Amino acid sequence: MSPTVVMERPRVTLRALRPLRGSLVTVRTASVAVRGMLLSCVSGSAWLVVDDTDVLVVLDDILSVDVA
Repeated sequence: MSPTVVMERPRVTLRALRPLRGSLVTVRTASVAVRGMLLSCVSGSAWLVVDDTDVLVVLDDILSVDVA
């Protein structure tokens, strides 16, 4: 029987997000994809504006971020 290896997924970091501030991005989590303007990112979350609505996404929940 072979041992099972569990690999953690790479995390989205503040270093990766900061250059995208002010850009239109698509943020994907396990449950949703959000497209909006990235306004801010702090130690635990990213703040986007989507159609005049503020959206806060926990950094640990983010699977990917793409420039829209």
